[in-house]
Amino acid sequence: MPAKLLLTSLLLQLALTAAYPDIARRVAEGKTKRQTVPAVPFPEYPGLPNHAAFNSFNASAQLVDVTGDHAWIAPGPTDIRGPCPGLNAAANHNYLPRNGIATYDTVETGLFEAYGLDQSATQVLQQTTTFFDGDPVSQRWSIGYHSDATSSLGPLQGLVGEETGICAYGHLKSEGDASITRGDFLAPEMNSNCASYPVFFQELLDLATEMNDGNINAPVLAAHQNNRKLYSIANNPNYFSPAFAGVAFTPAAHLFVFELMANHSAEYPRGLLTPSVLESFFSYTQAGDGSLSYTYGYERIPDSWYRRSLEDLWTAPDIIEAVAQQCLSYPQTCAVGGNTNGVNTFSGVDIGDISGGVFNSASLTNPAELSCFISQNIQAEAPSSLQNVFDGAALVSALALIPTQLLPALAPLGSCPGLPPGKTVSEYGTGYPGAIIQNSGPRANGP
Repeated sequence: MPAKLLLTSLLLQLALTAAYPDIARRVAEGKTKRQTVPAVPFPEYPGLPNHAAFNSFNASAQLVDVTGDHAWIAPGPTDIRGPCPGLNAAANHNYLPRNGIATYDTVETGLFEAYGLDQSATQVLQQTTTFFDGDPVSQRWSIGYHSDATSSLGPLQGLVGEETGICAYGHLKSEGDASITRGDFLAPEMNSNCASYPVFFQELLDLATEMNDGNINAPVLAAHQNNRKLYSIANNPNYFSPAFAGVAFTPAAHLFVFELMANHSAEYPRGLLTPSVLESFFSYTQAGDGSLSYTYGYERIPDSWYRRSLEDLWTAPDIIEAVAQQCLSYPQTCAVGGNTNGVNTFSGVDIGDISGGVFNSASLTNPAELSCFISQNIQAEAPSSLQNVFDGAALVSALALIPTQLLPALAPLGSCPGLPPGKTVSEYGTGYPGAIIQNSGPRANGP
């Protein structure tokens, strides 16, 4: 695993441990509406150190094919699209199935071919998503809302429980509040966690102008993640950030934007992400007056776009390292907990209580400990997720796949022997109105 990140001063340690319970007061006082100054500077090239020194470009190997079988085609009326622009674009170009139902083989190969996402990362993505939001037996999951097409039980599935997909009732499993441009599922307004909201996209563009002359880089996205969480605390009385979706998945998704969407060239071998490229990937167009227009599900890989080098893949250890760097730069980003009694009433959950006393808030800045904390939480949540979908013999069969499919996929997170069982959201989220896991309801089948 990556080497331990060092806290260089006692002041930083104090800031880290004191940040969590102080969030609500500071937001209420208006001091954290837009906090773009990190406790520690966020690196321009996060992840493992080798990325900052990478300096190679191969045009023929890195050009992504958007012609023929991979030509852009708008989704049809029964095709599913969801909250992740990278997945949507991959489906629109047939790097994932155009119907929006991801499979083991297409995730392993498609995301590697389109974006240079290493298979250590796609394995974690595939298995956690099938166990949380899809079907571990069929190895299918929806990149958006619920679909009967993911089920291994066919028409019998609805008699037991619905596989949610990654948005709508996938909330708090793989998808969490304070996403890049989507809404919070339980917020009083702007509450689609499948669709993008122009106001949040514009905030990202404005922040890029403020911090980086208009181009989007990793420090911009790290600051945007921090701002989005502060916005949710101040505007969503049901804001809640769980251990996996809130600490690991949402910060990682922010950084995916640069790491997987930046265009590469001989001049910029480590990538350059301009507003026009971002707009293409996020399905936005800009009018002459600067106003933004969003079309649901029309995400597109730009023409003449060059992915990251296959000699410089984005790996599972990179993701962990980058999230740990986020936790160090913006400690409040990694606070587990939520509002308890209206907006600006954030109360944190003790990491030690979730982990059986093994980890604490400082552990989240240590990649090796963060890896084990995430692995522990995934293993805690998987059985309860399956119990919401299967019963009887089908449940027994699905649970039997945890040691044979899920645990091997978590191997890139490192060796974590002797971990006690962790707690689930339903256990540590008691008392938080936003810590509600649902598998079906009136919002299951659309954005």
